[in-house]
Amino acid sequence: MACKNFLNLQEKCVIITGASAGIGEATALEFARQNCNLMLCGRDKKNLENVSANCLKEGDNITVQTTIGDITESAVQKKIVENTIAAFGGIDILNTIAAFGGIDILVNNAGMNILRDAFTAKPEDYHQIMSTNLESVFFLTQQALPHLIKSKGTIINVSSIASERPFPKAIVYCMSKAALDSYTKSLALELAPYGVRVNSVNPGSVVSQLYKRGKEAFSEEKYSKFKKYQSSPALHPLGRMVLASEVADGIVFLASERASFLTGQMIFVDGGRHVASPQPKL
Repeated sequence: MACKNFLNLQEKCVIITGASAGIGEATALEFARQNCNLMLCGRDKKNLENVSANCLKEGDNITVQTTIGDITESAVQKKIVENTIAAFGGIDILNTIAAFGGIDILVNNAGMNILRDAFTAKPEDYHQIMSTNLESVFFLTQQALPHLIKSKGTIINVSSIASERPFPKAIVYCMSKAALDSYTKSLALELAPYGVRVNSVNPGSVVSQLYKRGKEAFSEEKYSKFKKYQSSPALHPLGRMVLASEVADGIVFLASERASFLTGQMIFVDGGRHVASPQPKL
């Protein structure tokens, strides 16, 4: 948890996608502690409202708004930007600079996975993963760019260790994250002349209840085995899985003036996993 004022983020306007749980929730809470104004986006209305309420408790005199919807839909992407500008002092998303400086920080966190290998992945699996993990990032960012350029803001994409250390039965997911890293670097070059920084955080395996949700949810027994395996020092040299709050700390740091000369970077919050080369015991 970062100290207030040290990062100089007070009154910044932050958009966070996938904010209803996990990394998105932890990131929202940390930005709230830095007294930022928040636009939280997600599909789970109840969870998002709970996160919003908790953010209001953490921050001092901050504004927290929500946009409910599927981030893969272009209408929702446009609505997020429109709602942000309207909530923080503007109406016309093309011509009005919001009272709090427009959009200062965009955190593209929404993502998903479907466990499929090269033999079993269906077209609908491919399109769903790519639409969520890549296309939505590209087009939401495109909607926000005029405002980020005006504020000389920053973009943080939430990628994955899988971009550099792929694993079996998640081929499309791994592809999507590798492509996201390439997008981060390319966009950093394109936006550097405007003073807009673009970076990513690449977490290792994160402690999360998300593994227990959805169509392919882990049983308690399977999750326990998964967590034990992921905590192996051979996989994560620091000997455990990553906490969502640790990923959030990386995101908030990258958004701050303390990272003012960082752009085009992949910050691996993974306990050393991306540099590990497991060796047999002799």
